[in-house]
Amino acid sequence: MVASASVLALAAWPGAAAAQSDPAAPPNAKQPTPAPQTKEQAPPKDDAPAIVITGSRAIRDGFQAPNPVSVVSQDELNLVAPTNIADTINQFPSVGGSMTPQVGNVGTSGGTAGLNVLNLRNLGVGRTLVLMDGRRLVPSRSNGLVDINTIPAQLVKRVDIVTGGVSSAYGSDAVAGVVNFVLDTRFTGIKAEAQMGITSRGDGRTVKLAGTYGTQFSDGRGHFLFSGEYNRQKLIGGAAHTRGWYKGTKLVPNPAGSPGLIYAGDVNIANATFGGLILDTPANGSVAGTMFGAGGVPSPWQRGAPTGNPLLMIGGTSADLAGETPLRADVENFNAYSRLSFEVAPSVNLFAEGGYSTSRVLNPAVNPFYLGSLTLQQDNAFLPAGISQAMAGAGLTSVSFGTLNGDIGKILADIKSKTYRFTAGFDAKLGGSWSVDGYYQFGRSDVTNRLRNEVIKARYLQAIDAIDDGSGNIVCRDPSDGCIPLNVIGLGVASPAAIDWVTGTVSRASKINQNVLALNVRGEPFSTWAAPVTLALGAEYRKDKVAETVDALSLQSAFFSGNFRPIDGKVTVKEAFAEVVVPLARDLPFARSLDLNGAIRFTDYSTTGSVNTWKIGATWKPIDDLLFRGVRSRDIRAPNLAELFGGNQFTQTVSNPFRSGETNTVAAFVGSANPNLQPEKSDAYVLGAVYTPSWLPGAGISFDYYNFDVKGAISNLAPNIQVVVNQCFASNGQSGICDNIAFANDMSITAVSVPLVNAGELRTSGFEIQASHNLRLTAEGSIRVSASVNHVNEFRVVTSATSVDTAGELSGVNGTAVPDWQARASAIYSNRGFHLGLIGRFIGAGKFSNTFGPGDISDNKIPAVVYVDATVGKKLVNVKGEPELFLYVENLFDRKPPVIGQTGSLIFLQQGFNPSIYDPVGRSFRAGLRVRF
Repeated sequence: MVASASVLALAAWPGAAAAQSDPAAPPNAKQPTPAPQTKEQAPPKDDAPAIVITGSRAIRDGFQAPNPVSVVSQDELNLVAPTNIADTINQFPSVGGSMTPQVGNVGTSGGTAGLNVLNLRNLGVGRTLVLMDGRRLVPSRSNGLVDINTIPAQLVKRVDIVTGGVSSAYGSDAVAGVVNFVLDTRFTGIKAEAQMGITSRGDGRTVKLAGTYGTQFSDGRGHFLFSGEYNRQKLIGGAAHTRGWYKGTKLVPNPAGSPGLIYAGDVNIANATFGGLILDTPANGSVAGTMFGAGGVPSPWQRGAPTGNPLLMIGGTSADLAGETPLRADVENFNAYSRLSFEVAPSVNLFAEGGYSTSRVLNPAVNPFYLGSLTLQQDNAFLPAGISQAMAGAGLTSVSFGTLNGDIGKILADIKSKTYRFTAGFDAKLGGSWSVDGYYQFGRSDVTNRLRNEVIKARYLQAIDAIDDGSGNIVCRDPSDGCIPLNVIGLGVASPAAIDWVTGTVSRASKINQNVLALNVRGEPFSTWAAPVTLALGAEYRKDKVAETVDALSLQSAFFSGNFRPIDGKVTVKEAFAEVVVPLARDLPFARSLDLNGAIRFTDYSTTGSVNTWKIGATWKPIDDLLFRGVRSRDIRAPNLAELFGGNQFTQTVSNPFRSGETNTVAAFVGSANPNLQPEKSDAYVLGAVYTPSWLPGAGISFDYYNFDVKGAISNLAPNIQVVVNQCFASNGQSGICDNIAFANDMSITAVSVPLVNAGELRTSGFEIQASHNLRLTAEGSIRVSASVNHVNEFRVVTSATSVDTAGELSGVNGTAVPDWQARASAIYSNRGFHLGLIGRFIGAGKFSNTFGPGDISDNKIPAVVYVDATVGKKLVNVKGEPELFLYVENLFDRKPPVIGQTGSLIFLQQGFNPSIYDPVGRSFRAGLRVRF
């Protein structure tokens, strides 16, 4: 079989180069001589369409696309045995900084916990277009992200990873490229899989159950298919309790001044404990530094060594929220897919398919914290008598108090989603070389995002101000609204009724609809002196709509965090495209083939108007073994529904320079929507070569240089709320940026907005090398080796305030974490249904920040990391059902993540490592059984 010579198809994996038929291919395309078909592979008709590797809508037999494409075969997916298919894709060097259930678990307001979202070239998850069989999927969230959990993984026969802008072929969002999940829609038979997994610590249990059934009917003219899958990844708790390597290390300001930042272990919060703390300040007199434990018993609090951040200390009494943050959210997924196709005439096929998926994510994120911002009155009825008397004797009417609310516990993000998709379409031969296909698709995502156990701020303050009513009863000083007094002075002291009264559930119900109508025509209108010209024409109409409703208290910003905002908006898109392949030479000296490829797409958005995208590319084979390729493109990413119409509120702390640096807890509107946003525009080019030596069958190597420049990138007006405040202060309140800050009469800050603007720029360049070889050892035994290496020369993040090259910067402090070297290599031995192999992943050494000098940080170096996985399996080829037992060990040598600190106002919540790049879970095992009939 043929994959596409534009691809170094990772031939080290069986089936990678022998990809199966693509249902989106032109039905009249030429077909190479087929290899013997298994029952699983057998198509319902002998004239199955040719293989089409993603990258061009005008691809045909003999044409090689100018974009580099990596192909992940079904066999490779089986070798890795992922609980979720995204786990495998994320291992490739061209993919980085993706969303996973291990990323962002400290947050509650984003609503993205538990998602698997891919990110090509680190350009951002919104700049990677995800397709299934060449068609868009309905977004899983209003920010346009597609959760890979919704794809029927057992039916995926290969994954095409196209790097390089292809917006002219596939539309908006394909700035970094496309990940296309190609389904085996012609599967016939029954196959099933069951697997379980666990970490070497005995936590993080996983389970996966999948089954697929396909059959032909009406003498092969019809085909029915059904596939279902269930998977579960259980919660892994905070590193402080589950991983011995966690030492509470953070990057903190150096009180000595130089270097400016130092790494320190056992860093704790300096103005709160889980049972409560009377702050160790002179204003609190003789009771200063009193903390409260079980039953409200007071004891001396131990101050640690100071840091340059008043919120943190080194050593002292333990109080570390970061160590409590889950390493992985609890994620449960189910999806079902069904397809019916029928050949109504020799040249006309109809199909209908439906998909349904559900997801449940539970993420106990963080306790509601009050870092020294509370006031307890001397007559508070819950204060121990000795403390109250000492205050009275010292003439103290109140004391400042901080608590991590151990009795209230963690805010629980509870996210439920349902996704529906229905597609109906056709393909037909029009005569000669011409064919046409079209489809209508409806998709809908219903998402309910609840933040349980959220503190209602006003009720909390009302309830902790408790007094004795003179009759021995403890009541709220302000008894309105049925206030129930809450004891926050100690652990195990708060009544369930009081906790219920001061807490509530933040809720947001989202309905995201997508309608797509598309028509495509392909054919060969004429021939050049070399070969026929291939032309593809198409038009598409798309309508995306979101409606999000929220609870009444969120509208009043009443909760400690969350406080969602409603969204109601829609975008309609009208598109038309044309793509052409022009052969210029065939079978000439130093021109075995030479092809030009061009495409243009006209797009009209109801919100931002018209925009055009285009590409021009070429492939040249001077000799049979060597291919040169290149493409230049203009690509776009239109603002998504959330960027145009949405925006959430977070609760954050900010240093207030207008009041001598005191800390204010504020409502932070980060990424506030802007209906005037325009599409981002990217100029990209890729130049490469592929060498497949005829003298070494089964081997190949490719080299591709890439360069992206995204202008007008949608980004926040400033990196964070503190920058907005600092810039306003530096201008003496005269800058326009001050309009984004709300002040109280005493100049304390109550809210800060960081709106979205088209002010950013992303520039990245680098190269990727892929190599593979299938070495035959015996008649039935072979070793398949492959390697992929990616190097980033530059990754420049430009905002209205900064311009930083973040290549090799691994903290993400300047917007994103980008290893300058990444690699993946594998060696798999197979013989008579048995396989044994190792897979290695390399992340190069880097820095915390490229902007830091010797005086800025105590250690700016982050070491290189190598992860090794092992796979072993045995298929009983002579047994009915060909049962296959398999075992996969991930992070075989239990490599811990390197220490990487963070900066910013929420430094006390940073875990001290970067889960978007490194594995915080450690060694884990997956084992299972597959059968096929």
